[in-house]
Amino acid sequence: MINSIFEAILQILSDVSSRRQHGYDAVVLLALLVNYRKYESVNPYIVKLSILDDEPTLDGMGMVVHQALTEYNRQYKDKEEENQGGFFSTLTSMVGSMFIADTDEKLSVQTNEAILLALYEAVHLNRNFITVLAQSHPEINMATTPAIAAPTTPTTPLGTTPPSLDNLMVEFIVTHMMKDFPMDLYLRCVQIIHKLICYQKRSRIRLHYTWRELWSALINLLKFLLSNETVLLAKHNIFHLALLVINLFNMFITYGDTFLPTPSSYDELYYEIVRMHQVFDNLHCMVLRVSTNTGQWKEPASKVTHALVNIRAIINHFNPKIESYAAVNHISQLSEDQVLEVVRSNYDTLTLKLQDGLDQFERYSEQPKEAAFFKELVRSISLNVRKNVSLNTLSQDILLKEFSSIS
Repeated sequence: MINSIFEAILQILSDVSSRRQHGYDAVVLLALLVNYRKYESVNPYIVKLSILDDEPTLDGMGMVVHQALTEYNRQYKDKEEENQGGFFSTLTSMVGSMFIADTDEKLSVQTNEAILLALYEAVHLNRNFITVLAQSHPEINMATTPAIAAPTTPTTPLGTTPPSLDNLMVEFIVTHMMKDFPMDLYLRCVQIIHKLICYQKRSRIRLHYTWRELWSALINLLKFLLSNETVLLAKHNIFHLALLVINLFNMFITYGDTFLPTPSSYDELYYEIVRMHQVFDNLHCMVLRVSTNTGQWKEPASKVTHALVNIRAIINHFNPKIESYAAVNHISQLSEDQVLEVVRSNYDTLTLKLQDGLDQFERYSEQPKEAAFFKELVRSISLNVRKNVSLNTLSQDILLKEFSSIS
């Protein structure tokens, strides 16, 4: 680490010609250097990357990452033609495959861990790189539809638009309910959604997003937890995940008027809760049963019981009124519009409890919680790079020396 090659790497990334030939290797090398003994001593590459503000270099790094992930998606589609889920499906499968490996189904394309690590470090350390993610790159001939929405859509602190992230999270939720349940990833997924909603609430951003897709995915997740209670409880604290999901609904109930696009969106939220009331009823019965017995899950189950108070109030308030409306009008099954009419007509008599702390979250910190994961990841990447290094690329040493001599 005495002789820094940081500037040489930057020169490669900022120059179109050298980037085409050596850009990928330069980005991987930078990711490894940034992670070299970073928990044991001061790493100069971390400091330099964090203050980098040269736009051509950052843009070049963004293009390398973009191209590498696009190539991965192309390979994945070629080998898994039966999966027609689109960009989000392939990307979520790629991220998920870093952590899980179902015995019945494995990806046939190796995950590009090195590029994902480089993307993480760039976003985590350098705020200037964040804007690069939302930019289009004329050098790249993209065959797929861009995941970034129209320029008028506000961007999050992550540099991408909230709808694209919400779509990614929903895609993950609905495609990874499996026997080898990736609990850690589901916790992260729901927490990301929560942070996005907190950001929208704080910034008063009303997104024209199909929120029903998210609500449906979350309810289906609760159904999965209920259906597999015995198996999952042997390995996981499912009550923590259930609590996070319920509190997402509580966020919509309590603060939805600050970020949902229209009043009708709020009506649709209540409609979905009432329509799928059996799932919430079953969840309440389950957590009540567990919380009234002694055992290790008594306390976490009790938290879910308390969190359900407003959802149960909504169900208990509107269900009798819907049944009464159907009886008076001699209708066996109400249409969605008719249920929505009942909902709109009975808000004034609904009483909900104010729940504190719904918009609070724990800020991300890599150390100490994630240190073990990144050590193992860097070890895996290093072994893979050594195994796949080509003797034909040894000319890079000469190239780096040439760039190092540039004043």
